Amino acid sequence: MSAARSYRAYRIVGLVVKPLMRFWFRMRVEGAGNVPAEGPVILAANHRSNIDPVLVASALKRPVSFMAKSELFVGPLGWILQLIDQFPVRRGSIDRAALRHSSTVVSDGGVLGLFPEGRRGDGSFATIQEGLAYIVLREPCPVVPMAIFGTERVRRRFGWLPLATPVRIVVGKPMTSPGPGTGRADRRAASEAFGQLLRDFLASIDTGDDAKAINPQRNKTVK
Repeated sequence: MSAARSYRAYRIVGLVVKPLMRFWFRMRVEGAGNVPAEGPVILAANHRSNIDPVLVASALKRPVSFMAKSELFVGPLGWILQLIDQFPVRRGSIDRAALRHSSTVVSDGGVLGLFPEGRRGDGSFATIQEGLAYIVLREPCPVVPMAIFGTERVRRRFGWLPLATPVRIVVGKPMTSPGPGTGRADRRAASEAFGQLLRDFLASIDTGDDAKAINPQRNKTVK
């Protein structure tokens, strides 16, 4: 599928989805201007709900390509995801095809959305997988941290309709990327560095207005 076709499809879908998401979840986006207006960039966001990718994409003007679990790429949904340049990743092992596709998104000057924690959790960036470091060490580019608050409260009603709950998304300034390197030790060191930067970013956010704020110090949700 051509990049131009995917771009047009993404824009068309966004005309409907983005206003709907912003309205339904009463989205409050802070720091969107920290995402470069052009050129390659990786968004590194915490992950607490299946709806997080849609909300991150709805918070920004530029198209975002996400890794999505391969189980979603079936039937009409899979066709739509591929149409708007989302791509599958097999969980539970190193998916080199997904990593290569990620590198291609970056090398082509696009926006890659990643959840460095790998899976949904408490959103504290306590554990960072090596995928982020793997890509950045091969395709150096700005890495922009993002924190999502409120999606842990999203629940389904009537079997499919998500509960309308306020969502806050905070976009930080690009983080300092590690120097080049392709070895396993380089990836491990870069992952540890990114993990600390992401936790520091999260700790710097005033979460007083959020009903359930993430406490990076205790690695659990504050009641």
